[in-house]
Amino acid sequence: MKMLYVYPGTFSPPTFGHLSVVRQAAAIFPELIILCSENPEKKDVLFSPAECVDLWQSYRLPKNVKVMTMAELKPLLVDKNKLIMIRGLRNADDIETESRVMLLNRTKFGIKKYLYLFGPDRNQHISSSRVRQEAAKLELKNLSHQVSPLVISALLEKTLAARNIFLVVGRPGSGKSTFLRELTRLDANNYWLNTDAFNQALKPLLVEKFGQENLIQVALKDEAAMKRIIAQPWLALLAASLRDIPRGANIFVEIAYGLQADKSMFRFVGGKVIYLGCEYESQNLERIIGRGTPQLAKFIQKIPDREATRKLAKRQRLAVTYIDTNCSLENLLQKAQMFNHLISGGTKNVYDL
Repeated sequence: MKMLYVYPGTFSPPTFGHLSVVRQAAAIFPELIILCSENPEKKDVLFSPAECVDLWQSYRLPKNVKVMTMAELKPLLVDKNKLIMIRGLRNADDIETESRVMLLNRTKFGIKKYLYLFGPDRNQHISSSRVRQEAAKLELKNLSHQVSPLVISALLEKTLAARNIFLVVGRPGSGKSTFLRELTRLDANNYWLNTDAFNQALKPLLVEKFGQENLIQVALKDEAAMKRIIAQPWLALLAASLRDIPRGANIFVEIAYGLQADKSMFRFVGGKVIYLGCEYESQNLERIIGRGTPQLAKFIQKIPDREATRKLAKRQRLAVTYIDTNCSLENLLQKAQMFNHLISGGTKNVYDL
């Protein structure tokens, strides 16, 4: 029987630190098994082993890596002498802990072979426990450096006791407000968080730094400076707003530019995205002129279209639902009803409409 190289852990949740160990091990061994297991000594885990298996899929894993639970691994363990346990070390402080892990696994499971890998220095402060603590505090910026967007989605849903949390994106005039307004009308558990409302709270800061309170005009004049100055206050407003939402809600965070390359708001809100869009730019332009907001025309091309969104979703491992708004108002409202029916039924697989 061939050797089995197993990287075990609770992985609640899997982090970029875990991923670096996986990639190192996968480059050394012909096959690697990530084993999502339970540890009775850990009382604050958020995810079951089966949930952690799913969360691992939000990372781009090497082709020679498989993820499984203990129940799936047991049939493969014919000879424990053929098993080598892979463990990751962040720093010297981990060595004492790992010595106890080694003795426990030798005594309880008869595992005698171990291989330890040091992760890169940039990951030495990343851990699942720290991620859980920062999720509880809604430290969104810190989370973005430690876990994947879809793991952030799962963490926020657990932390906020939410059914779902979606990032809603799309070009001006794409019908986002109409769609979201209908969702909130259909179900009181659907909560629309319109981040445009943050502009009012940020006006004093805009006046202080730029001499005017119009966020659009500031963005058109010096977007880089605006982003640098308002980024942290904006994230603080987002965290405070999320904390105020009732438990059990479906949360829709509308950030039109959320997939824009220099924004990438999925790093903070999570990787479950709803994209609403028309097929042609001319349709967006016609709509925004019709509603009296022609100043938004300059933002149309900045926001990724459907094809660019597909490429981004594939690269970043995002879960995107596409809502085609090139339709009548009646049809769009019907799509909102269909979408609401899907999420009200508890499905995690929402299909394009």
